[in-house]
Amino acid sequence: MRPAQAFDVIVDSLKLWWQDWGNQVVVSLVAILLSLTVVLFPAALFGIYQESLDLTHRERSGLLGFWRGFKQYLGKSLAWGGVNLVVIFILVTNVWFYYNSLLEIAPFLAVLTIIMASLWLIWQLFSLPCLFLQEDKTLKLAWKNGFAIIVQQPLYALIIALVMLALLTLSFFYYIPLVLGSIPLVAILGLRAVQATIE
Repeated sequence: MRPAQAFDVIVDSLKLWWQDWGNQVVVSLVAILLSLTVVLFPAALFGIYQESLDLTHRERSGLLGFWRGFKQYLGKSLAWGGVNLVVIFILVTNVWFYYNSLLEIAPFLAVLTIIMASLWLIWQLFSLPCLFLQEDKTLKLAWKNGFAIIVQQPLYALIIALVMLALLTLSFFYYIPLVLGSIPLVAILGLRAVQATIE
């Protein structure tokens, strides 16, 4: 994949998302409500990915697709959420420790930990689409495939990842993009990016 192809994927994803924007907003609102329980956040996220996968195949499944993914991947989503919870806890604890430390090297270590957290998030953003696109629906293989895409197509992956991170940052700092369907857009972008590498 040429890095320039990332921009084609971004434009294609935006068009696809806009054509079904109404469904994306409804799915986002339902996912937000379910995520308030915290425990159901991973399952809601997997539901969004299933509905987004349907859309990349030109099927507007909306809430039905969301619910299908929510139920079908409930166990896997909770396992994925558990792993991420442990990793996030460790990273946040490290940042807090270094931030409050009097060591001279502490600021450097805090920044390094934040970079590691960003890399972990990028890895997840490529691994989740792999899970939905691969025949063997195992988390281990999805993480392996996500890592392979990042390593084999670094500039392509970086461009896609920066757009996804920008969308996520805007969504969590300014709640409006989240309500307007930004998470399904991130899912569609990740799925289309992985599909393009397969094609």
